Amino acid sequence: MFAIGRKDELASLGQLGRFAGFTGGAAAGDGFYAAGAFKPLCPLRPFEQIVRAWVTTGELIGACTRGGKMPIIWMSVWLEGAFARNASFIEHSNTLEPWSPPFFHKDRYIPPLPRGHLGGEFLAELERILTVIGAQQAALAKAGQWMAEAKKKGKRVYAILVGHSYPEILERPKDSDYPIEWGHSVSDLTKAVPAGYGAGDVVMHLGYSPVNVAHVQSILKRGIRFVYTTPYGRPKTLKSHPNLIWLDSPWRPTDQSIDIPAYSARVLPMSSSAGSAVYFSMLCEMAERMGWKTRQ
Repeated sequence: MFAIGRKDELASLGQLGRFAGFTGGAAAGDGFYAAGAFKPLCPLRPFEQIVRAWVTTGELIGACTRGGKMPIIWMSVWLEGAFARNASFIEHSNTLEPWSPPFFHKDRYIPPLPRGHLGGEFLAELERILTVIGAQQAALAKAGQWMAEAKKKGKRVYAILVGHSYPEILERPKDSDYPIEWGHSVSDLTKAVPAGYGAGDVVMHLGYSPVNVAHVQSILKRGIRFVYTTPYGRPKTLKSHPNLIWLDSPWRPTDQSIDIPAYSARVLPMSSSAGSAVYFSMLCEMAERMGWKTRQ
């Protein structure tokens, strides 16, 4: 087993045998701003470890192909036919349970991928996405201003990141003084935004599914300041509104980004990397306007 992280942080565990941390990366204290017990408030580690994890995953897949094996990769269930395809790999009988798929395909040849191919393709695509996000700094700054204004007025700030990114990446204890309330991953806007949020509150929803204009309008009618994005893009029918910030986060819908030649499913989702970059950008903008310490 290995950890996506720094080898030096495992020293306290003593002799680890077949367990190692080898990918390096940011230390736990690297980051910006401080609020309450959260020092830093905007750490580098969540984003960096997500990126390193997907790069490492890609290189593991590539190494398997060079060894003559191809691991079974689930197809995104947002694609038609995915459930049937994925279920076809499960080995089922009435002689034992649980039933599960084997780790590798038994009869699928994939041309060996060069070292660095999948990791490099992932990083190139992520760089393209981050360039698009970075060009929206004015919108990110406005969102941070909204968040700061809400906190100063005793209003609420609520965040949902749908996709391969969840509040647990923040290692946020329950009932903590973290300045943002987090909801669990829900695409349906009628369920994502609790009924208790209203005028002056700020809700950010970094979504996963196509835009339902009526649902967005229903949120705006409650007086909520709404920060919103999905990879499907903004439809022409979603009109501008003083309480709406639309962000373009152009990762591939269904969240599988990188092709493997001769294989039926893409690999390496972008939602976690893109969502984390957007979220922490807005949080930094908020912290700057709150006057929180720039360093822990």
